[in-house]
Amino acid sequence: MEKYTVYIVTDSNRTYLETGICTDINMRLAEIKDASSILFAGTARLNNMVYTEIFDNKEQAETRQQQLKHFTRMQRERLVRSKNPNWLNLTMAPAPMSNKKVVVYA
Repeated sequence: MEKYTVYIVTDSNRTYLETGICTDINMRLAEIKDASSILFAGTARLNNMVYTEIFDNKEQAETRQQQLKHFTRMQRERLVRSKNPNWLNLTMAPAPMSNKKVVVYA
């Protein structure tokens, strides 16, 4: 049985608060990152998943998503702060590897 996740994703400046629904949160976040780089042309990168709710069936998840879409910005911010007061990224995606050399000074 699939679980449905309702989420709120934002950029690093918290300018945009987008809501959505998915079954695979990591795959959806990758899709959002790719789409935001195309749609927003470098201004906003929606890469911080700051709020999630998990539901057992699709109807409940869609109902909740519609509720969140009708929330004002202040209501969404309060909701995020109630579960995630520091606005931490809730995804378990690994940090990107850099091409820098690691230098150890002994």
